[in-house]
Amino acid sequence: MEYVKDKTLFFDGRLAVQIPQSFQDMETNRAELMYPYEQRPQIILEDGEAHRFCTFSLLKEQKLAANQVGYVIKNITAAVVGLYPSCLLTDPRLVWRKEGAYGWFSFRSIIKEGELKNFMYVFSVDECMMLGTMGCFIEDEEGKKQLLQIMDSLEVPERKPSFARSSQSSLQTVGKNNGGGI
Repeated sequence: MEYVKDKTLFFDGRLAVQIPQSFQDMETNRAELMYPYEQRPQIILEDGEAHRFCTFSLLKEQKLAANQVGYVIKNITAAVVGLYPSCLLTDPRLVWRKEGAYGWFSFRSIIKEGELKNFMYVFSVDECMMLGTMGCFIEDEEGKKQLLQIMDSLEVPERKPSFARSSQSSLQTVGKNNGGGI
């Protein structure tokens, strides 16, 4: 398993994740086969050789405060298990971080090549829901560890104000919750 030092930024720099170099954008044709519905995940990455994948979707219309993550992951788990009662592999869990918790559970699915272990997670990013899935073959122990490491690397980078000169005599701050000059 390769060690990843740097984080990749997604969604205009609002999500930072340690993604191994072996993960690349999934080809469009393959993504259409894996996700045969209109609303596919916004980012779909895969390690084609190892048969591992991860997805990221920032649902800006779906508000999610950090203290709601536990409630939401339990409800998503209940919905999945309600549809597929024998699929649950890991009960919902919360992992606490400095910016709040992320929640996840795992479930089994079957494709023509074999059984997959899927991890579904939610994370609050700027009070919006980050929803994603990650998966590998059920017997791929190294893959499970790698996917859990990717999930554990989820981070919302601190917003740093940027400064721009609007004229020779004034300096404006551009950033979150700051609409005026200084």
